[in-house]
Amino acid sequence: PLDISCFRPLKKAYSRQVEDLIQIYITYVSKLEFLYTFHEAFFASMTGKNIQDGFTGSGLVPYDLERVLSKLDIRLRTPIPLNSRAGTL
Repeated sequence: PLDISCFRPLKKAYSRQVEDLIQIYITYVSKLEFLYTFHEAFFASMTGKNIQDGFTGSGLVPYDLERVLSKLDIRLRTPIPLNSRAGTL
């Protein structure tokens, strides 16, 4: 649930931070600059609301089986009977 509700906003927020650095002609991000920009982006995106929205949107809280199953990519296939499989006795 957090991939969409938190990590996507984190990626966008971090990208904005890096774009701001590029605007002032900083093209190399040092470890210290990375920590600062990541810290800013992290706390802008990892909010209680985003976390709750992730679990609600996925149907995990409150639990909604239909919503959970609707998000799965399930491809049904007809099983091959045991007696028609190649190489079986």
